[in-house]
Amino acid sequence: MGSRAGWDRVLEDYAKLKRPEKELPPGVWVTSDEKTLTIFDGYEKAKYHLLIMPRVPFPLESGDTVPASHLVNLASLLKSPHALEVLKVLERQADEVKDMIRDEMEKEEGWSWDLRIGFHAVESMRHVHLHVISSDMLSPKLKNKKHWNSFHPTLGYFLHLSDVIREVEGGGYVLDSRASYEALLKEPLISTYPPYETFRTIPDLQRHLQREWEKEGRRRKQAPGQPGAASKEG
Repeated sequence: MGSRAGWDRVLEDYAKLKRPEKELPPGVWVTSDEKTLTIFDGYEKAKYHLLIMPRVPFPLESGDTVPASHLVNLASLLKSPHALEVLKVLERQADEVKDMIRDEMEKEEGWSWDLRIGFHAVESMRHVHLHVISSDMLSPKLKNKKHWNSFHPTLGYFLHLSDVIREVEGGGYVLDSRASYEALLKEPLISTYPPYETFRTIPDLQRHLQREWEKEGRRRKQAPGQPGAASKEG
C-alpha cells in the first residue's frame, strides 16, 4: 500500500481508498461507510484496539467536503470550521464499534470491561485517527514507557473523545505545546488500578495488569445480574 509514501502516511493512504474492504491488506479492515473507515491497529496495545478515521473525501451535510489538509492530524482538525461535524461522526461510529467489541468480549471471555475512546495529543502517523482500546492494556506489543503513558487515561497524553467534543462545543479545544505532551511520555509507570502503584519495569507492570484484569473478571462474572461493564465513554 502506498509504497512511495513513508510509513507515517499509511493511514492517510488507507483513508483515500475507494473500496477499502477490497483494497486493504488481509486482517486490516473491520468496517467502513461513506464517511469513516475502521481498522485493526497493527500495533495493538490491548486485547482490543481499533482505529476509526475519517475518509477522504469526507462528505459534509452541506454537500461540500472537508479539505484533506484539515484531516492531517488532530491539531489541524481542531482548527477547522468542520471539526465538530467530523468529531460527531467519529463518535457515532465509535458507539457502533463499542457494541461490536462488547459482543466479542462476552463471546470470548464471558464478560465485558471498559473501553477508552480518544486521540493521542501528538500522533506518530499522518491523518486523524481515533483509538478505541480496551482498558486491560494486555498486549505483547506494549513494550515501553512511551506505549503505556500514551494510553494512560488520566496522565493527559490520551485525549478522551468526550472531553474533546465538549470543549469544541464550548468554543474550541486548544492543545498544549508538543514538548509538554512529549514530557508526559517520560512519567513513571503508574497503574490504573487503585491504589495506583508505581512500577519500575514493563514486565512488572504487565504481571500486575494481568492479575488485576483476571480479578476483575472473576468479580464481574460472580455479580448477580451483571452481564458486563459499561464503557467509560458511555
